[in-house]
Amino acid sequence: MKIMFAGMLLLGLLAEAGHAGEVYQDQGYKLVGGVNHFYRISGEGETFIVLHGGPGMYHDELYPFFQDFAKTRRVIFYDQRGNGRSAMETIDSSNFTIDLMVEDLEGLRQAFGIDKLNIIGHSWGGLLAMYYTAKYPSNVKRLITVDSAPVNTRLLILSYENQISRFTENEWKYLQGLWESEAYLAGDPDVHNEAMRLSEGSIFYNKEMIDTYMDAAAFNADTARNAVALNDLSRDMKLNITVQDGLSKITCPTLIMQGTHDFIVPESSQLAHQLIVNSEVVFIEGSGHYPYIENPVDFFAALNSFIERTP
Repeated sequence: MKIMFAGMLLLGLLAEAGHAGEVYQDQGYKLVGGVNHFYRISGEGETFIVLHGGPGMYHDELYPFFQDFAKTRRVIFYDQRGNGRSAMETIDSSNFTIDLMVEDLEGLRQAFGIDKLNIIGHSWGGLLAMYYTAKYPSNVKRLITVDSAPVNTRLLILSYENQISRFTENEWKYLQGLWESEAYLAGDPDVHNEAMRLSEGSIFYNKEMIDTYMDAAAFNADTARNAVALNDLSRDMKLNITVQDGLSKITCPTLIMQGTHDFIVPESSQLAHQLIVNSEVVFIEGSGHYPYIENPVDFFAALNSFIERTP
């Protein structure tokens, strides 16, 4: 979901450099829904598609941390419409909606020639994954959500209140000042990175790992400007979450993962578990919103175990 306060979304830089242990295979663009979607593929084997947070983020916040996972699997990462390298000339309420992003994922499934998707969705990407699976249940083999955005707006607001409580009064005022500054609204990447370090730092349980995250997800001028352009539309999406109504349609094996110290209230994962009939919940100790960074050993052990049990 990537945290949004006062309508300000967080976005990251699509890193150009390679990563240690990278099992890169291919990258390029797929024209789907009138948008050139940038994708990158790692590894070979059973295919998994990974959905990033946001709206306003892009796949690099996940890419380096799933390279070991990709050593035995084919993993497709892509930037959702209007995010990262999947740029759009104009963005408004007619061309930036949840429904269109669901159809984009369906179009990418077809473009890549995948019969049934294995979906891993983090934060906002977990919510998008649930929307997709509720609409196309027969097209999904496994659904995996990681610290997903809540399934209704009430729980989202409770989660934001939980995060705000983690700031001191001075920190919160300073962060609001950054978001409201002329430089931020003009897309100054330095100001965006300063705001992201403070905001995202509040949702890491292991505070030392924020540097690792920033190495993968820092802003550049283009992505910072995109964050500003997506701000209001993304806020409106999150104030009108309706996925809860469709969760009973999901029948595929589903794994719901969440860090024990995440700012997302645990009631959200528990409610999703109650409504998705063939689901299980795993809470990852010693992590906040990014268990694949903060506690990768336990996170990937739980993920791999689920995959092995649902062949």
